Amino acid sequence: MSCKPSPKLQELTNKSLEDAEWQLRLYNLLQDQTEVEFNPVELMCKVFDQNLFAHFHWVRNNYFFKELKLHFDDQMILWQDSWSEMLILDQMHHRIHHNLPDETELPNGQKFKLLSLALLGVPSMAKKFLEISDNLKQLCFDSADYVCLKFILLLNAGALQNKQNKQKVQKCSEQVHQILLQHCQTCYPNVPEKYIQLLAQIPELRFMAQRGEDFLHLKHLQGNAPQATLLMEMLHAKKR
Repeated sequence: MSCKPSPKLQELTNKSLEDAEWQLRLYNLLQDQTEVEFNPVELMCKVFDQNLFAHFHWVRNNYFFKELKLHFDDQMILWQDSWSEMLILDQMHHRIHHNLPDETELPNGQKFKLLSLALLGVPSMAKKFLEISDNLKQLCFDSADYVCLKFILLLNAGALQNKQNKQKVQKCSEQVHQILLQHCQTCYPNVPEKYIQLLAQIPELRFMAQRGEDFLHLKHLQGNAPQATLLMEMLHAKKR
């Protein structure tokens, strides 16, 4: 549906990673995979690492987030708390809007399951992933909803200890909720309770993210995942 975004929504979505760039980075990384035999978990972790760097750049350079003027340590806490949920949401967005396939062929002729990226490596979560994706489709999930939900995931004031910063982040989160509510009411009056139903998907995303983190941490402990990477830093930070 065509609907002019509000000034606040434009401000929020400014500097978001372009969808075409996201997919280009993904496929370029996969096309660099030329080994005859490869470790699917290791390749999956490389993709996650690339996505995490892109997210970090997005978070640090978004005007809306910059205005919080948080200390770097608190920025990292928010990011460490939400990265896995945001990675899953990215995959849902690209599957819904850009027909991202379940698998792709690598230069060595082998198949790589792109769906494993969406599931953070846990095949048994496929049903839950598809269920949430179907719910979003029925809610006419669009790019504005996508960015707003990412910010709502990121701005979890409960993850912080500093009282003043908790209040700043909570206030900012409330602004994002209001922006999303206004967008839903203005652009989708024929989708009943869209705002409420979008928020209802967040606990489901967090459930999936927790299971994915546990799986990746186990692979790390077993020596089947890269060691000194941003992904592992995020996992260890969450476990601490």
